[in-house]
Amino acid sequence: MYDFGMYFVADYQWNEQLLLEAGARYDHSYMNVFKFYRTSFWESRNYDQTFSEIVVEELENQILTNPQLNFNNGSATLGANYTFGEDYKLFFNYSIASRAPNSSELFSEGLHHSASRIELGDLSFNSEIAHKVALTFQRKNDLFSFNVNPYINTITDFIVNEPVDVQQTLRGNFQVWEYRQTNAQLLGVDIDASFAFAENCRLNSQFSLVKGYDRTLNQPLISIPPANISNEIVYQNSEFNNIRLSLQSAYNFKQNDYPDTNFEVFTPETQTWQMVDVSSTPEAYHLLNFNSSIDININQNSKLTVGFSITNLMNTSYRNYLNRLRYYADDLGRNFLFNLKINY
Repeated sequence: MYDFGMYFVADYQWNEQLLLEAGARYDHSYMNVFKFYRTSFWESRNYDQTFSEIVVEELENQILTNPQLNFNNGSATLGANYTFGEDYKLFFNYSIASRAPNSSELFSEGLHHSASRIELGDLSFNSEIAHKVALTFQRKNDLFSFNVNPYINTITDFIVNEPVDVQQTLRGNFQVWEYRQTNAQLLGVDIDASFAFAENCRLNSQFSLVKGYDRTLNQPLISIPPANISNEIVYQNSEFNNIRLSLQSAYNFKQNDYPDTNFEVFTPETQTWQMVDVSSTPEAYHLLNFNSSIDININQNSKLTVGFSITNLMNTSYRNYLNRLRYYADDLGRNFLFNLKINY
C-alpha cells in the first residue's frame, strides 16, 4: 500500500479580536493486494459478476484475486476564533473530511482471533465523506476555566461493523460481524471545567455525550459510547519536587440508544431455534482511580519522574460497552502501575 498526502494551512488576523483560519488536504491511497477468497463467499457476494477482471487463478474451492484500488480523498476546514473580554474565546469550525476504507474493512473474511469473532469486509466500499460543524465557548483563567463544545457530524458512506449471525467452526461457535456502509449522523457535546478551590488544589470535571443515528435504517448506531462524567481532585506543588496526587471519580452511564441486532440460530442438539442477544448493553458503573507522581533531580540536566497509580480502586466488576470481549468476561479489576521516566 502506498499513501501520499499534501496539505496547507493559513490564518489571517482580521483585527485584534478575530482570527480566521483555513486549511485543505489531499490524500491518495493505492493498494495492490493478492487475496484468496472462498469460492462460496466470492459468489454469494456477486463478486464473480462485479469483479471478474481481478481473478488471477481459480482453485478447487478458492479464488486468487489481485485487487488494485485507488482512493482520492480531499478535506478542507474553515474556522474563526473570536476573543472578547480578558478570558473568553469563541471558536467556530466547519470541516469536510474524507477517509478511504482500510484493509480490514475491505478484505476481512475470517476469524479475528483477538476479538473472538468472524469478521467480513466488503470489496466494493467507497470513501467516507463527513461534514462537521463545531462550536466552542471557552473561558481560560487561573481560578476557573471551562470549555463547552457542541458539534454535529453528518457522514455519507459511514462504515459500521455489526453482528449478523453465529457460525459453527472446528474451533467452536463464533459471532459473525459484518462491515457495511450507511449514512450516519453524530451529535454531541463535550464539557471541561477546572476550578482552583484552594492553594495547589484543583477540581477538574469532564462530561461527554454523543448520539449516533443510522439515517438509512432510521435507527441508532451500534458501538456509540454512552454518556460519561468524571471529577478529579488534584493536589500539585511545584515547590516540592512537583509532587502530584489525584483521586478521580469516573461514572459511565448505561447506553440506552442501540440497534436491535439480535437474531435466531438453530441448535442441532435440541432441534430448536434460540434467540442470541448481542444487542443489550451493560449496566452503568462507577470507578475510582488514584494517580501520583514526583520529580527527582538527578543532576543539572537529568530528571527522574516516579509515578504510582491504581485504577479501579474499589475492584468494581463492570463491563464496558465498547469492549469487544464484554460478552465473555468482566473488564480489568484493581490494577497497580509503577513507572519510572528519565529525562536526560
